[in-house]
Amino acid sequence: MLKLRRLRIEKFRGVAPGTELRFSDGLNVLLGQNGTGKTTLLELISMVVRSDFSSLVREEFSIEYELTVPGEATVLVAISNKEDTSLPETKPRTAFGLPEHWHPAADITIEESSSGRRHHVRYDSDLGLIIGDGHPTGRARELSCLQAGFLWLYMLEVAEPVAISVHHKVRRARTARRFDESLELFTWLVGSGDARGILLVHRDETLIAEAEAHVIGVPQALSRRLAERYERPRSDYTFQHADFAFLTTIKETMRFDAAELRVDITERQPWGEDHEMVTFGNFVFRFWWEGGEFITHTRLSYGQKRLLTFFYYLACNDDIVIADELVNGLHHHWITACVEAIGARQAFLTSQNPLLLDYVPITSPEQVHHSFVLCRGERRGGRPAWTWTNMSHEDAAEFFAAYEVGVEHVSEILQSRGLW
Repeated sequence: MLKLRRLRIEKFRGVAPGTELRFSDGLNVLLGQNGTGKTTLLELISMVVRSDFSSLVREEFSIEYELTVPGEATVLVAISNKEDTSLPETKPRTAFGLPEHWHPAADITIEESSSGRRHHVRYDSDLGLIIGDGHPTGRARELSCLQAGFLWLYMLEVAEPVAISVHHKVRRARTARRFDESLELFTWLVGSGDARGILLVHRDETLIAEAEAHVIGVPQALSRRLAERYERPRSDYTFQHADFAFLTTIKETMRFDAAELRVDITERQPWGEDHEMVTFGNFVFRFWWEGGEFITHTRLSYGQKRLLTFFYYLACNDDIVIADELVNGLHHHWITACVEAIGARQAFLTSQNPLLLDYVPITSPEQVHHSFVLCRGERRGGRPAWTWTNMSHEDAAEFFAAYEVGVEHVSEILQSRGLW
């Protein structure tokens, strides 16, 4: 499973230069008052794990980070974007639309776990992609290191077995967006308009491939089951809760007797001579009680809508979870279900509600040091600024000693020591 182990910030918005954070492989909780940059940090983490800095194409930044696939390789990335104000604004020169006076750069090292061998990739906005110590390849000049998916696409250029293997792990995290604190993702999930998923189907109606969906993706089980049932004349398909583990979990957690998901085929387009591109969406979730009465997702409560979206989100993201104010609208039994469902995934969470904190596993002072990130706000040069740090080793040891006594809740220990 892919893990984000380290993030160093030299320049990014109002963050203190030289900020370096280390993360645990399990639950990581960002603590701080409103306005201390917790959501901004979650968004930055999402950019890192999704290999997508396209939202920063006209913004100066410089960061380093370390991704690892345990037992296979570690990927070290240094990436930046700088503005040369001595040059006038010109027309975009690349397919990516990067202006002449912005200069993104990236330096990537893939280190094999077993042998220690290193493979090096560098991107320069003028030269393009450079593999190892060689000359510019002339390839991928149009694929900026800020563009979505740059990291796993660059790995294909390395053409080494470890790079190809890690490529698949990194690519799998492309849908690890921030699970928002309200209903933004729910509205996207059940809304009309953008495609929820795309299938490439051969003329004999067999699935060739699935394209990535917008925003948070589509569970593989849904794409595969839809491909199995696909018939060219049909425009809608209905699946029962027994078809998908995530739908069964939603049904059982909300205590309904049955659930189903209807999916519409919204568009078909020819793709070459023998294929067609099939777009699907217009999701409708239905839930039944004993006796036959049912409701659709539109009649769910606020908390039920968030729960539905979160379990769908988990089904799309096998490795990394990024959730803002996860416990909003959730009963503590549902919080337990959510934390248990995260399982072995690495998670980055925020919460102003103390309930979540009591579900964070506490095993050692070192684990506490890595699991809690303290976010604080201040002013520098008359402007708002943020300081993000791991909990100090001293505070982590003191926290762990108090936790072992078993008298105070996690939230109480943090508050009494000024850590939250």
